Amino acid sequence: MNIHMETMPEIAVIYLRRTGPYGGDNRGLMERMKAWATGNGLLETGIILSIAWDDPAQTPPERCRYDVCLASDRRFPEPDAGMSLGKLPGGRYACFQGSHTPEGVQALWQDSFSALPELGFCPDPARPVMERYCPERLAQGLCELCIPV
Repeated sequence: MNIHMETMPEIAVIYLRRTGPYGGDNRGLMERMKAWATGNGLLETGIILSIAWDDPAQTPPERCRYDVCLASDRRFPEPDAGMSLGKLPGGRYACFQGSHTPEGVQALWQDSFSALPELGFCPDPARPVMERYCPERLAQGLCELCIPV
């Protein structure tokens, strides 16, 4: 498992939110964001972040929130219906890199949290855990799970 520590600044994003059980419907939200970003010339250089805001072990499935965000150094065009502008908090993150496959992402979620205590860190519950999809890493078949510490 490849890991590095990173201090992220506050991140301006445009995002789509879905409320309901985590799972297959999240993929549709991701595809909608990617289509919008492609149509606006932002996907090539933008960074996609996906955030599951709620712990499904503590939050009823119908109240779980999932966001797909786009961060870009370019100005955002007018959002489509259902899109919002927002900011994600900055701070220190442990970033775990893995294969950009369903199995690879699942392994990141399973293995990263258990690795934190061994590294001397514990998650910061006040900030979101993010899956990060950067163009340069995607070109190598990689993605990241960024856990606030």
